[in-house]
Parts: sequence; structure tokens; C-alpha cells
Amino acid sequence: MDEATVRRLVALNEAFYSRFAAPFAASRAGPQPGYERLLAYVPAGRPRVFDAGCGDGRFGRFLRASGHEVDYVGVDFSAALLAARDVDGDVAGRFEQRDLSQPGSLDGLGRFDLIVCLSTLQHIPGRRNRARLLAEMAAGLNAGGRVALANWQFLGSARQRRKIRPWAEAGLDERDVEPGDYLLSWQRGGEGRRYVALVDDEETRRLAEGAGLRIVELFRSDGREGDLNLYALLAG
Repeated sequence: MDEATVRRLVALNEAFYSRFAAPFAASRAGPQPGYERLLAYVPAGRPRVFDAGCGDGRFGRFLRASGHEVDYVGVDFSAALLAARDVDGDVAGRFEQRDLSQPGSLDGLGRFDLIVCLSTLQHIPGRRNRARLLAEMAAGLNAGGRVALANWQFLGSARQRRKIRPWAEAGLDERDVEPGDYLLSWQRGGEGRRYVALVDDEETRRLAEGAGLRIVELFRSDGREGDLNLYALLAG
């Protein structure tokens, strides 16, 4: 994928989340069921946790509600989503606006005991950019640290497949994007379009190997179907 298309897709998603930040955050106010299995990988004490693509800080709220005191850092490319977080103390930590599709987007953040990238890698356009981001996350792990991924498996659900739209609606052609790239519709609080890549089991294994990480656990959870997200726990 050329850089011009990458920028167009990032801009498409940024416009989507700017417009639909409130209804999107409201539709995901509670934790996903799969989060419960991630608790086993939160180190004891006060670990450093990095949330790549934190949105409104939902995972940080979940950790705190679960009784975990962590040194939490969250970044997201959407100023609107960051502004939607609860500022009354439910998510304590450091938040920054950063574009994770850009090289060096994690520079200066330090090292972490747990890095989560939940429903975010799927929005990074281009396989090389997803591979680069995961490699940068791997480089930011402390010894014994883990990376947790969650990616939307929308092709496995007839209900979700109905959201697939032709690329022409975004002014693009299938030749502009890569295999596994999709344009999906949104219809809460208005009609919108966003870019999503299918990061399935095979792609997860390829990305992990390229980043020098091994898969500790793979499982599916979430959604009405109970398997709408693929979770991967990775270690160096």
C-alpha cells in the first residue's frame, strides 16, 4: 500500500471517530468479556501498562474496577475519543494523542510490563505498518513482559458482513488497498464509514514471528456470538 493511500485511510478513520466519538464510546461503555482473561497477565505490584489505541480509556477503567493499581499510559490518534474519557478519576494515568500508523509513534514513552492493543491494530493501514508497530511494541517490553492484542473477526459473522461497503464509497478502488482490507459501515447517531483490516489467526502468527514474539495464548471472545474478537497474548 502506498503512503498516499495510508494517509487517506488514516484520515478516513480520524474523521469517523471525530464525528462518532460519543455514540461509539457509549456503545462500548462496559468492558469486553475477553478482558477478564487478560487479568491473568497483569503483573503484581504496580506494573507499567501501555494502552495502544486507548480510545476513551475503557481498558484502564476496567483495570481499576478490577482492583489493579497500575502506572497507565494511553495513546490514541483521535482527540475526540481521548476527550470522551471520564475525567473524574476513573482512569488515572497519562494520555497522549499520537498517530500509531507513523514510525516512532511510541518514542519517549518508556518500557512496560504489559502492552495492550485492543481493536486498534486492525485500523493501521498496510501490513508493513502493522508489522512495524508490533515490533515497536515488542521493543518497549520490560523483561518478562507481554503484549495483548484483540482484533475484530467480522467475516465470521453474517451480521457483521452486512456492514461491508464498496471502496468506491471512500473514493478508492480495490487495487488501492491490500487483501484483507475492508470498508465497513456504521449507523448509530448517523451513517459513517471506517477502514478495518482483518487480522486473523494466520496474520497474527505472521506478525508475532516478524516481531520476534511467541504466542502464549490465542482465544476468541466478545459480541453476541461470543467469538467476535481474536485475542493473542505474546511474549518475547
